[in-house]
Amino acid sequence: MAGRGLVVIHVDGLGADSLEQALREGDMPFTKSLMETEGYEVHRYQCGIPSTTPFVQAGILYGDNSEIPSFRWWDREQQLLVQFGAGSTFKKVAGKYFQGCHPLTQDGAAIAVCYPAGAAETFGIAYQDRRYSGQEEGSRSAWRVVLPYLANPLNLLDLVWHGLDSIAQTVRAYSRDRLSGRIAAGTYAVTDVLEEMFVHHVTRHAVTRAMREGYSPIYAGFYAFDETGHAFGPNDPYAMRILRHVDDTIRKIARARQDRYELVVLSDHGQIDTVPFSRISRVAFGELVAGWLPGYRVQEMKGKAFGPSKERATGRVNITNSGGLSHLYFADRAKRLTYSELTAQFPGLAANIAAIDGVALVMARDGDSDVFLIGGQELRGDAIKPALAPYDDPDILLRQLSRLNSFHMSGDLVVFGAFKEGRQVNFENQAGGHGSIGGEQAHPFVLAKRAWGLDTSAVQGAHELHPILSRLRDSLRMAGK
Repeated sequence: MAGRGLVVIHVDGLGADSLEQALREGDMPFTKSLMETEGYEVHRYQCGIPSTTPFVQAGILYGDNSEIPSFRWWDREQQLLVQFGAGSTFKKVAGKYFQGCHPLTQDGAAIAVCYPAGAAETFGIAYQDRRYSGQEEGSRSAWRVVLPYLANPLNLLDLVWHGLDSIAQTVRAYSRDRLSGRIAAGTYAVTDVLEEMFVHHVTRHAVTRAMREGYSPIYAGFYAFDETGHAFGPNDPYAMRILRHVDDTIRKIARARQDRYELVVLSDHGQIDTVPFSRISRVAFGELVAGWLPGYRVQEMKGKAFGPSKERATGRVNITNSGGLSHLYFADRAKRLTYSELTAQFPGLAANIAAIDGVALVMARDGDSDVFLIGGQELRGDAIKPALAPYDDPDILLRQLSRLNSFHMSGDLVVFGAFKEGRQVNFENQAGGHGSIGGEQAHPFVLAKRAWGLDTSAVQGAHELHPILSRLRDSLRMAGK
């Protein structure tokens, strides 16, 4: 490794405001010490819409996140549900993406991330499948990382102690929420949070091993805070406790740098408190849609189906949910319907969805024009700006929405959850979420040394962060030559 190497720690789901609050309240003491002793500072940026990990990571790692419209979507050409997490299917469509890109981690290490990103090594730990497979060509099996890690008594003691503490704290937080009438997202509380505790430890071990073996750049994802936020809400005391665990990981990686590596800490998006759509409406979103489309079978992907059976249905609608964002697809169509086509064939559908109490905004595309529906209003182009002002800077947000609306992979209708009593309506069963518009979810950070002169003030999408980090990587490689 010539010059100095670069390690990027990706803290999933931690918004810039939440980071600064944690620093003020003492939840991340080591991270604060980096700012005081090494001149680190918080650089805010806007990740774009959708504020989801696959979209943002593609932008950071490749400089191109086009046609990634959410955490999961329907590929019309291949008639395939594309998703990340458990049972990832992105590999089946990956050949259509990132052609001609220059990955940030080319010949380096990409650990627990959504994409291989040109890395020479992943250590078999990948976010996309959440299991240890070692299937990536050129990468070793994760068991070659896991087993040596477990063989060290200190590591094993740390894992067991932290695991028992996590179980106790999870049960305590879940019970507290149940008693107070605030229902936590049970799936995340029981499975994902605990899983991430183990993945977190192993990922940290893989990062330090990658440094010992001289890989650069190293990009590693840590997801414990995001998972906990989904389970209990991002402002829950237990989520704040998880940040201490994250801070300890930053400390251990930073102290393993010696004089060969520089460190950047960043996040992909923030989180906001949410309320499931099912709590707002007594009728499921898919069931409402099915009621307006007689004869159509409406499938909430990863959820229930409504309407007639497959054999009796005259058509199919697939709904893919990602937090407060939902895409609606007429699944039998090979191409996205224009708004004119949709209203001609299904009059009233878009207006009916926009009028739902839990929906803030519906978006469609008519040729090169954006069409927005809010309540009983149909708006085009800049006419939407006043309605966007409560969510974010309307000029920036309109550009971000228009970009998402230009994707061929976006739904025929794109639906955004409303805000109710300070919480966003979420199309998934989560206490905290992201992926939509409003609040902290689209405002992450980069923590970097002031001396490097990074300027993220004009970054309005994660793909615009890629050249900034690539220049830093290249300048560090030249250092000391």
